[in-house]
Amino acid sequence: MEQQNHISFTQLNMYLRCGEQYYRRYVKGEKLPPSGNMVRGRSCHRAEEINYKHKIETSSDITISEVQDLFSDEWERGKFEIVWRPDELDGASPKLVEAKFKDSGIGLITAYHKEIAPFAHPTNVEQEFTVQFQFEGAFTALPLYGIIDRIDNDVVIDAKFQSRSPSDNDAQKDIQLVAYQLGYENLKGQKPRKLRKEYSIATKVAKTKIQEIDAHEPERIYRLLFVIERVMEAISKGIFLPATLGHWCCDPRFCGYFDTCKLRQG
Repeated sequence: MEQQNHISFTQLNMYLRCGEQYYRRYVKGEKLPPSGNMVRGRSCHRAEEINYKHKIETSSDITISEVQDLFSDEWERGKFEIVWRPDELDGASPKLVEAKFKDSGIGLITAYHKEIAPFAHPTNVEQEFTVQFQFEGAFTALPLYGIIDRIDNDVVIDAKFQSRSPSDNDAQKDIQLVAYQLGYENLKGQKPRKLRKEYSIATKVAKTKIQEIDAHEPERIYRLLFVIERVMEAISKGIFLPATLGHWCCDPRFCGYFDTCKLRQG
């Protein structure tokens, strides 16, 4: 059994999606290897993290070839961890898919570095936050821990490197941005001016998109706090409700526990 000392947005989101998945991962400690999409996204993030830290010090971006090299180095380190999902392979050999994903990752980081990075003015990169809670009840109130990708002055930013285009209201309904706002307010003592999501999308030719919204009103923050409180209480009582029948996450493409899930085995 794993001993938890905090709850993160990733954990919270997994619990809300499927309590059984959460139980397997964070209670039983059955950690799964990453998919190709995860390693590609992680490699892009690492490359731009290094770029933005350089920009804070020098006020300039590194070159495109340098950021491509950073992505490639991170990809080469991470590719050996990958367990390819069936939908990623799509009938092709792992070697061919590996090359395809690396090429698409180069496209993602290049598009982002050309179209988004030049307009960024980072003040903080990979900013950690911890929010302590004092909830009523006989359960342990774990702190909320998170890492904000970037802060540009008073704008909170989450960067995504992904395969599909987001919906038009993705930023507005994204509770991760709500958690980031809570973390920012805890750090700075005030609301951020804006919340922004930056996307680099692996279409045939990689493209970028930005969605920016005003900071959420207190009611949305209170709702998140209420959800966190109820999730912590449920976890403390050993309550792990599975995803509803027919939920999109109950699929081998999206759940690494699918083939060994006791709920499917009757």
